[in-house]
Amino acid sequence: MTARSNRLAGLILLVFAIYTIAAAHAMSYMQGRTPGPGFAPFWIGVGLAIASLAIVSRRAGGSGQSAGTGAGGTAPRRVSTLVAIAAVTVLGVALIEPLGMIAALALLLLGLTRILGGSWRTAGLTAIALPLGLYVLFGRWLQVPLPRSPWGF
Repeated sequence: MTARSNRLAGLILLVFAIYTIAAAHAMSYMQGRTPGPGFAPFWIGVGLAIASLAIVSRRAGGSGQSAGTGAGGTAPRRVSTLVAIAAVTVLGVALIEPLGMIAALALLLLGLTRILGGSWRTAGLTAIALPLGLYVLFGRWLQVPLPRSPWGF
């Protein structure tokens, strides 16, 4: 993709993010001590806005063609990466019931980080830190019931 099309996609994403934040603002953010219907859309909109601003502000790196792609379209390596990501994601979702949400998320992040080129150290730290942070935020602080394994975690 060219830098111009990336910026256009970033601007479209920014408009969608602003709409999401505005729609979330019309809903209640909290209901007592639990998140209301506007909680998740608000934070999703904020995340989308940050991502879109990063896309819009990114400078063009070299030519308009991505490395590893030829004139004919997508390289086989990219297709295999997409298939691996889809397979690991499906496996991660399938493991939620037998392993619980936090353990399945940890394995999903471990696999995705490795597929996307991260080191084992990065993958391990990601697989520990992010699920732990989400557990503390949602399971403990907001007291949102998360799917648990038969072993209680």
